[in-house]
Amino acid sequence: MLPLSHFPLILQVLFSFQVAATAIEKRSSKSFAGANSYFVHAISTEYQTDYIEALAADGAKVIRLWVTGAYAGCTKGSTTVAIPDLEPNTVGTFNDAVLIALDNTLKIVHANGMKAIISPHDGNLLPPSGSSTGYNGCDVYCKKYGSSDTFYTSTEAKSDYDTRMAHILNYQSPNFGQAWSQLSEVILGFDLQNEPMIASVDLLENNDASDWLCGRAGNMKKIISTSGVKIATGGVGGSEYENHEYNIIEKVLYCSAIDILSVHGYMSSAGGWSPYIPSLEQTAAGQGKHLMVEEWGVKANGEFDPEAANFNSYGIPWASLSTFPLCLTCRQHLGSVREDYRNANGALALLGNHSKLR
Repeated sequence: MLPLSHFPLILQVLFSFQVAATAIEKRSSKSFAGANSYFVHAISTEYQTDYIEALAADGAKVIRLWVTGAYAGCTKGSTTVAIPDLEPNTVGTFNDAVLIALDNTLKIVHANGMKAIISPHDGNLLPPSGSSTGYNGCDVYCKKYGSSDTFYTSTEAKSDYDTRMAHILNYQSPNFGQAWSQLSEVILGFDLQNEPMIASVDLLENNDASDWLCGRAGNMKKIISTSGVKIATGGVGGSEYENHEYNIIEKVLYCSAIDILSVHGYMSSAGGWSPYIPSLEQTAAGQGKHLMVEEWGVKANGEFDPEAANFNSYGIPWASLSTFPLCLTCRQHLGSVREDYRNANGALALLGNHSKLR
């Protein structure tokens, strides 16, 4: 997704808090629901526990995490500690502090009967043609390769990214005593990347001719082997909307190493997904793949529950945009709108007591 800073403040807040009123509903199908939480590993253990326990109490089965650093300060209303990026200064030189932090989060996730999807890198950090920065900033891959197009087509860049993925997948969990690639009891799957090729539409139009998507999936599968941990696409091309429909291009649809086709999107009102879900579901099922609405939100106030009910009616698993703030420990960027939530006590109040398994 584009960073929330691209939207006016009031929409940022609506996006952030709209997901608080989740509509998780138990169904006879194998559907499930959850939330995206890209910086949960950077908040205190106490608040992580409160937040994840609240998600679990409301029926959430999955939480999507990011292998990303954090800064010390106030992140979307939550106090975060500084954590360096996995490759903070140089491609191929690793600092495992973020993996250690995420592993501790996984311990809490597991204790609450949930699983995680892990997104290993953000495609929004890679610059579109003519720009010096990606939509969410610029990291070491941005600095080394200069553009999104080069990153996805360069043989050297593919090798560098495969090395990163191998480092993550082979990370030996201090809490579970196994490599992450084998932790099917707590890790549902790994994305190829968060929103790969979001800044490389021409490559998507050409069906990823350089085979970045399936090539990376195949190398990941060699490490994961038969552990049961899945490989998800991570929302190819970013948000799905009219005339920008790249989440399920043929390259991922027919890639045998990919298990989950991840759909991302942000709609103006409930029902915006209705034209897409039946065909997406049928397309995925036709190739024996799972479909998941991995990241989504709605702009209009009061529209979250109806859209969640829409997904539930189709039996499609979903994970909403991050529930911000995870804990109301700081006020930065929230302004007067925070007063509407002044009685919130951690994530449970934010999620809403009406959100129950039924």
